[in-house]
Amino acid sequence: MGKNIYVETTPVVEPKAAIESDDPESVAAQASWRIDEREHRYVKEVLDGGFPGGSRTNFVGRFEEAFAATFETDYAITFANGTATLHAALAAAGVGPGDEVIVPPLTMASTSLAVLHQGATPVFADIDRTTFNLDPESVRRCLTDKTRAVIPVALYGLSADMDPIMELSRSHNLTVIEDAAQCFLGRYHGRLVGTLGHFGSFSFQNSKHMTCGEGGAVITSDTTLARETRRFSSLGYGLVGADPGASEVNKRALVHPDFERHVSLGFNYRLSELCAAFLLGQLEKLEDFVDRRRQCAAAFREVVDGCDWLIPQANPPEYLHAYWCYAVRMDVNGDTSMWQKFYDRFVELGGDNFYGAWALTYKEPIFKSLCPQSPATGRCPVAEEIQPFLIQFKTHYEKREIAERQAEILDRTISSFR
Repeated sequence: MGKNIYVETTPVVEPKAAIESDDPESVAAQASWRIDEREHRYVKEVLDGGFPGGSRTNFVGRFEEAFAATFETDYAITFANGTATLHAALAAAGVGPGDEVIVPPLTMASTSLAVLHQGATPVFADIDRTTFNLDPESVRRCLTDKTRAVIPVALYGLSADMDPIMELSRSHNLTVIEDAAQCFLGRYHGRLVGTLGHFGSFSFQNSKHMTCGEGGAVITSDTTLARETRRFSSLGYGLVGADPGASEVNKRALVHPDFERHVSLGFNYRLSELCAAFLLGQLEKLEDFVDRRRQCAAAFREVVDGCDWLIPQANPPEYLHAYWCYAVRMDVNGDTSMWQKFYDRFVELGGDNFYGAWALTYKEPIFKSLCPQSPATGRCPVAEEIQPFLIQFKTHYEKREIAERQAEILDRTISSFR
């Protein structure tokens, strides 16, 4: 940013713009543009089945097979949400009390909460200054003889630098769980994000590229890991296999009063047939959903490229960004008050409210309580420096034209600061 920064005291403020669409009754339409006859048809098929014992429609199996094919992997296991996915993957990898799992501090806290759910200890590695993702060198410095796993996050839709992380995995016998909740159809050196580690974890929460309100999936090509992941999601049932509905137990043995069902500790994390039916419709449109976000991000990028104090998340040429949002860092000489001033001006001019980054996970109250042995500041200096200045512009708009209107408001907002 320029060395002399000030806010104009008498800016010209235009009335707030309608951002949803040109239709005055657009609120409902904007909320439902991601839904069409496919979701309605598949959900109706489940409802018409009447929820019998056992599924006649098997949308869970149909969706898992289609999701695995989309991501060019052997297995997909669905879950009730995208935190349960991480918990189950950790359990399937054998992570437990006394183990350490390396995580980034700059992301949704669920990544680290899943580690705590499994009784392990999250260890926070710092981030790269340009991509905002895990710095592989910081990961290396965090390794101890207790380290069992690493969870790199594809933050905002951009893959972490996975090759050096996987090299550390091979040399130290670590399990790598890619948290790809924000990265659908992103790529790293030509490979799909989520297929680079031992597991890929996805979320279907309503802000994600595809959704059923809440849900998640784990992908892997390891049969043993797939079986253990599914078993953990299904109350530890011994009859569960890597594939949906797989069982080596025949019906005659299953109904016998002496049948023993539970062979390991597990949770009821399974996805419902209704959600799976809805997701199948969403999956059929996933490429279009991701392309819309990339188009919306491009509208913001055209404005940001002309501003020397809004620094976009780096997008190396060998990466394909999925743009869950369009993220920038304010370079304002350390003036933390500028974030609120910028937000207020953007909204005043008619902008759709954007978000700041999450508080660094280890600064959240629960982590201060459960991990008191480590200092609350100074663990990850790059993340601590960057986090207060991050802006996350939304990209989940129906049309690029809506994002272009937001970008115009952004341009006026930038111009009101000198």
